[in-house]
Order: sequence, then structure tokens, then C-alpha cells
Amino acid sequence: MAITRRTDFAIRFMYELAQLPPGATLSVRDLCELADVPESFGTSLVPFLVDADLVQADGYRDHLLSLALPADRIPIATIIEACEPEFSLAACSKHPHVCSRSPHCGVHTMWVGLDSLVLRYLEHVTLADVAHNQPAPPAECVRILSECLDAPSGRATVAGS
Repeated sequence: MAITRRTDFAIRFMYELAQLPPGATLSVRDLCELADVPESFGTSLVPFLVDADLVQADGYRDHLLSLALPADRIPIATIIEACEPEFSLAACSKHPHVCSRSPHCGVHTMWVGLDSLVLRYLEHVTLADVAHNQPAPPAECVRILSECLDAPSGRATVAGS
């Protein structure tokens, strides 16, 4: 499943705000232009980002926006989960009841494991990493991947399966 436009645009907004020096702000219009987001969509995204405590808006000064936290304290997973609480690569990962095969299906187990791996990786990639074009997996992500692989067989393992 691809991420939604809402998530893509939210990450673009956050990316552009992370490029600003501390204390600087951007208007919604300027942010939409920089992020290449249609203004009609961008203006509807701002209240959501403010409510999710990801962005601060100064409504008294032409809706000037800034990050609510330093970029190095905002994991990309937090942005994705705020936009898509049900994020998953396959429907059966989050909703196993949609498929009668889920209880005994190796494909279901694979999707659950991959979802977990993707989100665990993105918990360790911060907005600052992305803003500096350095989202390479930190050592912690290599450790996570190692934990997800069963060394003797090379097979992925899933907690709780």
C-alpha cells in the first residue's frame, strides 16, 4: 500500500520547515509553494499538523508556521502514524479478519514482519536526518534488522507469531 497524499504532503511540509533556522517561520502560502503542495490541500493540512503537535501556527500573524519540536526529536514514523494510524503494506497486517487465511498464512506473517521492520526503521530516522539528506540507517537500525532475522536460517521472525 502506498502512503496517502496526506502523508506525502505532511512529510514535505515538515521537511521544508526543518530547513528553516531556529525561530524562523513560513506562511502557509510560502510553505505550499516550497513543498510543491496545492494550496487548497495545504491549508486543510495545517490544522491537522497543529492538532498532532507537529507544527506550531501563529494565527495572529498570517498563520506563520514552524516545527513544534526540534527536527532531531521528530521521528518520521511519528509523522506517518499521525497521518495514517492504520499504516500497513497489506490490509491483512492490521486487519487479519479481512482474510480467512490470516491465522495460518505465511504471506500474512511476512507482511506483519515487514510492517514492523519498516516502522521500527522509521522510528530511528528523524526529520533532521531527512532534512540533511542523511536518512541512512543508524547503527540501531542495523541492530533491529539483525534481531528480525533468525541467524541460522536467515528467515525473518515476527514477535508474537
